[in-house]
Amino acid sequence: MHDVTLRDGEQMAGVVFTAEDKVELAAALDRLGVDRIEAGMVAVSAEDREAIKAIIAARPRAEVWTIARATPKDVKLALDCGVDGTGVVLLANEQYCRIFRWTLEDVVSKAIDAAAQARASGLATTLLIADSTRMTEDRLRYIVDSATQSGHFGALALMDTFGALSPHGTREMIRAVRSMTTLPIEFHAHNDFGVGTANALAAWVEGADIIHASVIGLGERIGNAPLEEVVLAARLLYGAESAIDLSQLTAITQLVSDRARMPVAPNKPVAGVNYTRIESGAVASEFVRWSAMPDADLQWIFPYTPSVVGAAPVELVLGKGSGMANIDAALGRIGSTLPDAAKAALMDTVKVESSRLHRELTIEEFGAFAAAAS
Repeated sequence: MHDVTLRDGEQMAGVVFTAEDKVELAAALDRLGVDRIEAGMVAVSAEDREAIKAIIAARPRAEVWTIARATPKDVKLALDCGVDGTGVVLLANEQYCRIFRWTLEDVVSKAIDAAAQARASGLATTLLIADSTRMTEDRLRYIVDSATQSGHFGALALMDTFGALSPHGTREMIRAVRSMTTLPIEFHAHNDFGVGTANALAAWVEGADIIHASVIGLGERIGNAPLEEVVLAARLLYGAESAIDLSQLTAITQLVSDRARMPVAPNKPVAGVNYTRIESGAVASEFVRWSAMPDADLQWIFPYTPSVVGAAPVELVLGKGSGMANIDAALGRIGSTLPDAAKAALMDTVKVESSRLHRELTIEEFGAFAAAAS
């Protein structure tokens, strides 16, 4: 797993990480177990370069990488920071070449020269083939052949820069490029169609060696494949082995959300708080009855048990769809008891008030209604 939260994640409009944020988040990512931390782009600012140096000074277990444009200046900046490796960005599709008035041959040659400079100084290198997913096969084959034959790249990264792939297209692309090279293949998904996780998994299934992702899916435009979704699905649905500690996923999504000032939708997979919050009276009743049985396994009610990702305990909440199990649980929380008739009336009040307010009720509001009903 190659985490891009600190670089591509920060490219999301409105997201800014201070140097202190980056050091803190890198430490959390290292504890989580990611293999690589892409700590920033060296050309962005002196502050980013100082943050990269501070991350490295903490001696993380994970490799620390950056990305560099195909220029001697950027490679030198990467070397000065002391990173383990750098991705060399290749802007070589037809549109990039038209915009910057480059030829394909020239831009590929500059990328190879930059990689040679990096490798000569001991850096690991990957060629980041921007928008590779929308190139013609001939153009992509020329790039792959040139990079492979140069001997200066340790891997090739297929970048779905504009989030244009389907899972089936991802598998076809990985298969096609695998036939062109013996170099390891990395895959970088964006989530514009909401299939970033599916594409990352499809790439891995088809044989991609390294998957790029970001915590809570931060990234340019709509964002990248969410790391927490990719690693959880890979482990539980596909049996993939990794160093990731799944029990830290909830904590790191909350930390990144806080530092990015980017709230997480309550219904977001893995990171959303609604995973363990039950409003439906029928489901709440099932949960209560099942939980009371000896050795009951919560996975009967959940696709994965909340403790696997360090999620909050199950909470029965109060809303329009709530039933008597929710009322009993809420009464237990406030240390109150009521006769059955009063509880039935209280349940009706909860439903009416939830409908009127267009939301669930807080435990304080429930307590006031319960006190009135006693």
